[in-house]
Amino acid sequence: MNDLDSGLILNITGNGKGKTTGALGIVIRALGWEWRVAVIQFMKSSRETGELQFFRRFCPGMIFEQYGLGLTSRPGDHAGAARRGWERAKCLLADFEGELLVLDELNVALSHGFLDVADVVSAFRGKRHGLNVVVTGRGAPAELLEISDMVSDIAEIKHQYRRGIPAGKGLDF
Repeated sequence: MNDLDSGLILNITGNGKGKTTGALGIVIRALGWEWRVAVIQFMKSSRETGELQFFRRFCPGMIFEQYGLGLTSRPGDHAGAARRGWERAKCLLADFEGELLVLDELNVALSHGFLDVADVVSAFRGKRHGLNVVVTGRGAPAELLEISDMVSDIAEIKHQYRRGIPAGKGLDF
């Protein structure tokens, strides 16, 4: 396990809404302390989202990259994008001079088999000293949960989508 000096691995998983939102809350907290932050989003398209607009406007030097085709695309279409995102993430795990790296929806890319779990675990074990990593997405593999220092399982109790209310600008993206 890691400690505060070596950098922690946090995993936010589960079927409920709020995994990315929770990770972005950590990003805001880190930026408040003038940490250097990078966010890599897997599975999500380059569609304009509130968080993307916010970080472009107020944190122009922050790394915020998306590697995906959208959560509603066919799963098979994401494999190449996930691999490109993972190559970028591996570089950041080893060399990023910041304090926080968020790998949003990495768990989903792993659960779909787009990336090799053993490769991800190995890269996490070899991450740069002092780098904190936040991983999000449903379906976190047991091997990744085992090496995580904190795991939160976000449960869905009730969701407006079940009543036919679509995702809303400002609330969901």
